[in-house]
Amino acid sequence: MKTFKTRHQLFLPEHLSKRMEAMAKASNRARSVILVEALEAWFERRGAPNADEAILARLTRIERRFALFNYNLELLWEGVSRLIRHQLITAAGLPPPTDADRALGARQHQAFLDEIAERLAQTDVESIEKEGTIQ
Repeated sequence: MKTFKTRHQLFLPEHLSKRMEAMAKASNRARSVILVEALEAWFERRGAPNADEAILARLTRIERRFALFNYNLELLWEGVSRLIRHQLITAAGLPPPTDADRALGARQHQAFLDEIAERLAQTDVESIEKEGTIQ
């Protein structure tokens, strides 16, 4: 079966022309075959990513988002756990709080919120992926 080809005229610098001529002689192949192989390799390497690479890139982005979500969820559970522990252990059976107690509680609550905000601001998805745990 005859294959149809299109003719292209190509001007090469002298050094590339000599290298192609030497390669053609050494491999006993036509210069056009070498040029076709070189173009195919270049297009494969430089062309748009194939479907597998696109899917892998998308999965990597999803994985990073999931890692960030998981990290934030662990922070939330840690906060809830602290609150429950405080309520069940520390505050159980105490007399009603005074104004000074309320002020102290408000300062401690603000310190807790500041700590959570700081940890959320320092979130680095790559380090979470490497460590696999929260700090």
